Amino acid sequence: MADDAARQNLEGAMLRDVITWDTASRQGGRTFNADAVGASRDMVFALADGIGDTMWAAEAARVASDVAVRTPALAGPVEAVLAAQRALRALNTGADCVLVVAMPSATGYDVAWVGDVRAYGWDGTQLVQLTSDQTMAEYFRTHNAIPSPRMEHVVTNSLRTTRADQIGVAHAHNCTKILLTSDGLHKTLSPETMGAILAEPESTALTQVSTLVDTAVLLGARDNATACLVTLPASTALRVEPELRVDPETVAMPTQPDCRAA
Repeated sequence: MADDAARQNLEGAMLRDVITWDTASRQGGRTFNADAVGASRDMVFALADGIGDTMWAAEAARVASDVAVRTPALAGPVEAVLAAQRALRALNTGADCVLVVAMPSATGYDVAWVGDVRAYGWDGTQLVQLTSDQTMAEYFRTHNAIPSPRMEHVVTNSLRTTRADQIGVAHAHNCTKILLTSDGLHKTLSPETMGAILAEPESTALTQVSTLVDTAVLLGARDNATACLVTLPASTALRVEPELRVDPETVAMPTQPDCRAA
């Protein structure tokens, strides 16, 4: 009965509100575009970034994002990540990727991730990072050490290797947009630049995601740059309440985002 009530609440919220999404991707300086975006009729969204510049990395990202978005919303985004992991291991190619999943709930959107793909929340004026990079650089910063530039690109957790308790989790509600990005985009563009693009008056969501990836390439992105922008019903403020589950000896310990209260 509780599951039925939760399903009715979730379906009712989705029927009352119109959710749209747009995506854009650029290959950058890579031989293959190993980024992939998935979306389902249940308004589950995923962005995966294959590790390496190979056709197998691209396939890993495509399979992971496709399987993740087919997970029922009531199962939650962690289960979506684990379902993608099972599918990736079944490929038996040895390829790997990182993955972020955004899934609707009765009170907003739940996010789960592994690696250095990101999710952001946007309230019309403020861009808030919901995820924390699981990279060697973030691990060093958390332990009061200065990372080298190379460490920004070394992930400490991946889809193939993660355990359930290493998957990062966050929840956001009262957002107007959810933005998913690969590292070729967010490690090239500053948050200020990304926010300025989203705040451009009268621009469409498709124009915004296209401008995000095009700007990243123009500014020298050498990796694939991909964005998925989910537009939610308008509201007045963004409130983020992340619950972050990580192994501090394996991945970087995220910090609490500094967000305005609704």
